[in-house]
Amino acid sequence: MTTVTKAVYVNFTAARDADRMNRLAALVQRTELNSLVIDVRSNGGALLHERDEATRAQLGVLREAGIYLIARVVAFKGGPGGWYDPGSEARWREIAEISLRALDAGFDEVNYDYVRYGAAREPRSRTPVRERAPTIRAFFEFLRAEVGDAASRPISADIFGIALLGPQAVVGQRIEDAAELFDYVMPMPYPSHWEPGSFGLANPAHHPYETLHASLSAGWGRVAELPGRRALLRSWIQAFDLDSSRPMRRYKYTPWHVREQIRAIEDAGCAGYAAWNPRSHYEEGAFAAAWAVRPG
Repeated sequence: MTTVTKAVYVNFTAARDADRMNRLAALVQRTELNSLVIDVRSNGGALLHERDEATRAQLGVLREAGIYLIARVVAFKGGPGGWYDPGSEARWREIAEISLRALDAGFDEVNYDYVRYGAAREPRSRTPVRERAPTIRAFFEFLRAEVGDAASRPISADIFGIALLGPQAVVGQRIEDAAELFDYVMPMPYPSHWEPGSFGLANPAHHPYETLHASLSAGWGRVAELPGRRALLRSWIQAFDLDSSRPMRRYKYTPWHVREQIRAIEDAGCAGYAAWNPRSHYEEGAFAAAWAVRPG
C-alpha cells in the first residue's frame, strides 16, 4: 500500500478516454506523482466502461506501471431530488456493493466524497440537525465493517475544509468520526474556499502555504492524539483557478501555488495529497521534483 500518496483527480469522462488516460499516466511517470483518484459510477451499472472487464483491463495496465489507484465514489449527491438520504440503509448497501466491485476490478483503495447532508444551496433534508452527525457516523461505521474490514483494503473520506476547525452539524461531518473509522481523512481546505480574512489573510487564495498549513495544523491538532484514531491525514489541494474574493472570480493557480500547498502538507505531517481540477487538466511543473518559481 502506498503510504505517501501523490495523486491527481481523474473525472469520469477523462477516465473513459484512452488518449487522456495515457497522458495522465505519463504525467505520473514523469513527475513525483504516484497515484490517480478516478471517478466510478455510484448508482449501479458498470463501474467505468460498459463492462467491468474493460475497466479491469485498463486498471491492470496502470497497476503494471506502478500507479496506485483510488476509486472515487460519490455517496449522497445525486439520486431523487438531487440528493440521496444519508440515512438510507438501501443506499448504504448500494455504495458498499459498488466499492467491493471497484476493489475486485483492480482499485487499491476507495475514496468517498459527499459523505454528508446538503450544505447551502444544496437540497435540504428533513432530518433534524442534531441527528445528522450520528447518522453520518453510523454510515462510516458501516463502511468500516462492510468495505474496509471485509476487503482488508484502505478506505478514505473527504470532508469540508471548515470541518478541520470544528464539527459541522448542518452537514453532519466531524473529523473525529472520520479519523476513527477510515484509513485516510482527506479534507478539502482549498485556499479559494476560505472567506477573506481567514487566518488573518485578506485573500487566502493568494497565500496557499499559509492557508493550508494553518487549517491542517489546527484540524489535525485536535485529533492526532485521540486514543481511537486510525486515520492518517491526506489533503486535497487546489489545482483550479479561483480567488477568495466575494463574489468569487477567476484567479490563475500556477505551479507555484500548487507547490506551496504541497510544501504546507509536508510541513503539517500529511501522508500525501490529491490535486483537484474538475476538468482533470494539470500543469506538469506543479508536480516536478524541483520547486516551481513564483510568478513575477
